[in-house]
Amino acid sequence: MKHTIESQLSVSIENQPGQIAHISELLSNSDIHISAVTIADGMQGGYFRFIADNAEDAASVLRANGFSVEIDAVLSVRLNDSKGKLAGITLALAQAKINLDYVYASVDQAGSSTRLILKVENVPMAARILNEMAEAA
Repeated sequence: MKHTIESQLSVSIENQPGQIAHISELLSNSDIHISAVTIADGMQGGYFRFIADNAEDAASVLRANGFSVEIDAVLSVRLNDSKGKLAGITLALAQAKINLDYVYASVDQAGSSTRLILKVENVPMAARILNEMAEAA
């Protein structure tokens, strides 16, 4: 299990057709590559969260086009999909009293490699826990 700390952008969006297309087009036209994405809706709108190859450039492009953007550190964990991996990671974080804000990932097929994105309250401590898990494996 390999992990890195990456910059994730969170963009406040209105829940209406075309918002994601507009953001995606702005980024694409600026040669910014998105490598992970999640979209969440809420009572007052939603959030388009993503990891890009250049977070600062992506934020500048979006802010110049009127979007509210936040940049946060997240953990990006690469691992092979197998039963219990998520349970083991989240249990270790819970035992260390690290709150998990949200998670997103995708697996192409069972057993293939995956990239798990974790938004936690204490990134350095969570990274240390993941290092200890990798060493113990």
